[in-house]
Amino acid sequence: MRVLKLTGGEMKIVLSVAGHLKTVPANYFVYETLKEMGHDVRLFNFGVNGVYPRLIKTLSRKHFYAHINGQMRKLADSFRPDLFLTIFGFDHDKETIGYIRKRGILTASWWLNDPFQIKRSLTQASSYDYYFTNAKGSLQDYKANGISKAFFLPLAAYPKLHKKLPGIDKQYDVCFAGDWGPMREKMLLEIAGDFRVSIFGPSWGKKLPQNSPLRECIRRDGFFTPEELVPIFNHSKIALNIHSWYGNWNYGLNPRVFEANGCGTFQLSDFKEEIPELYEPDREIVLYDEMRDLKEKAAFYLASDSRRNEIAEKGYARTLRDHTYEKRLREMFSIMRLS
Repeated sequence: MRVLKLTGGEMKIVLSVAGHLKTVPANYFVYETLKEMGHDVRLFNFGVNGVYPRLIKTLSRKHFYAHINGQMRKLADSFRPDLFLTIFGFDHDKETIGYIRKRGILTASWWLNDPFQIKRSLTQASSYDYYFTNAKGSLQDYKANGISKAFFLPLAAYPKLHKKLPGIDKQYDVCFAGDWGPMREKMLLEIAGDFRVSIFGPSWGKKLPQNSPLRECIRRDGFFTPEELVPIFNHSKIALNIHSWYGNWNYGLNPRVFEANGCGTFQLSDFKEEIPELYEPDREIVLYDEMRDLKEKAAFYLASDSRRNEIAEKGYARTLRDHTYEKRLREMFSIMRLS
């Protein structure tokens, strides 16, 4: 197995991302962090500035993917990076990853959609030298399928963006920021009668019945940028996190775990097995198991500004210390050097 060989700590890195995906800000955070760490980074972003939809319109999907993989091979040959790193990686075929590996370039994918897309992930994981997943519980699936170089690496906060804003009033009691889903709709509908709920995110207006009480809770119906998410959290007393796979898997982390805490906001999240390893429950974050638990904890912490603010401050400090993109990338590189 090839390992990273560094000179002065700097590497030549190709970072491949699908920039047209509106809900994957990690693309930008990883790119900026790699540059801040002093690495020479080439961004292969085939989705930027409408390139993806234009090519899809003019080419068949088969020819589109052939085109971008051909471009990737050319970049690997001309730039000769130490590392090829992709977020997700589902737009690169096995032949292209094999082509890159044969040139002595280390390859890695950071997969962010476990556990709910584990089957899709398993179709490509064996192509890479190293594979990183947002779900520790999914490691058993990779091992069972012969993927020995799979590692748990959750997302993080980007402190240059995720931060506390001065002089912000807490105008939202319970805030949910994320796209619509049937489970999320059901849960928010159950608590909307007891709490002042504010909803931000795409598809809510389209998916909710016209007579749904949740329509009065929508503050923004549509995509928000990473920059727009920061004041939303800062304005909130409670950032409610409902993983889209709540009720199906008790493991796997979404980016909200770190982004809300990175804004210094009190977070009430559904329980995931990895969270107690990263944040101390009831001290740096508060977790719920089911609806009754959620309601009781929301009511308790809304009534106690001092206790809520204390947990928010400790979660914020822990995030800055342990859960930034620089910390994650250093851990990734350590794994690839030492394993």
